[in-house]
Amino acid sequence: MDIGPVIAKRYRIKREIGSGGMGVVWLAHDEHLGRDVALKTMNTPAGLTQGQRARDAERFRREARAAARLDHTGIATVYDLGEECGTRFLVMQYVTGIDLEDRIAEQERLSIEETASVGVQIASVLGSVHARDMVHRDLKGRNVIIRTDGVVKVLDFGVAAFLEPDITKLTTTGERPGSLECMAPEQILGKPVDHRTDLYALGCLLHKMLTGEPVFEHRSELMLPGLILDQPPIPLRDLHPDTPSDLETLVLELLSKAPSDRPAHAGEVWQRLATWLPERGAPAAALTPWAEVDPLRPFRHPMGPDARPVRSWARPPRPGRPS
Repeated sequence: MDIGPVIAKRYRIKREIGSGGMGVVWLAHDEHLGRDVALKTMNTPAGLTQGQRARDAERFRREARAAARLDHTGIATVYDLGEECGTRFLVMQYVTGIDLEDRIAEQERLSIEETASVGVQIASVLGSVHARDMVHRDLKGRNVIIRTDGVVKVLDFGVAAFLEPDITKLTTTGERPGSLECMAPEQILGKPVDHRTDLYALGCLLHKMLTGEPVFEHRSELMLPGLILDQPPIPLRDLHPDTPSDLETLVLELLSKAPSDRPAHAGEVWQRLATWLPERGAPAAALTPWAEVDPLRPFRHPMGPDARPVRSWARPPRPGRPS
């Protein structure tokens, strides 16, 4: 797709950083404000009818408007929306860090404290999203970024569903937006989704954080839908006997085949996960600079200062200079 080196006389494209069914995400530099941004362009596959093109364009516009009205520290801020040479684009906050999939691969499996620290932040985002009648529908490890300071960001609302009668029609019967590994049974069957669909995906992420493995896997991806629909998940304590029984129960409830058997809302999940959050740390430790990703930090040192430049702002004043 030739979109040119500078979009809207403002955003200079630097490199591609991701792609999916709906579009491509680029790292760009906002030359007006002097900051890097994530710029998402909408794909327009060949062979689409005029009606399909209009529907995809409307979906892209609604994604931007919906994401723009979300106000949560765990969601990337929307900055701009426009069109360049027939290509629609969305400009958002550029989030740096490690995605959850890579974090799990790096650690093999996460501790209970780290799992709770990541899980409650995702639950908090979902609670905010669901309160605005939206469902993410594609929650997965690649869409969860852990910044170095431990703050979790949930990305990519590109296949979000809107729980209003006139808007849910944007997705046609038989479409299954989302990624198979964390896809709920009702998505496999093409049934209506609601907030409990995202809670199933959160259960998949919690299971993978705690075990290092997906809930269901098979050499052939074609076999996964059948496993998701028919096979019960392996209880966590069968895999790791040291798992707290209450945590195993929560994950199994989230992975229930029937949405009605899952927790009622994201707030309940947050409340139950919070049991395993790390204890508050000593204030002095908040000023210790760190270099590695630390998902425990937001809970050990809530609202703590950014300690990485501590050597510069905390050093004693030079002789002869006012303190």
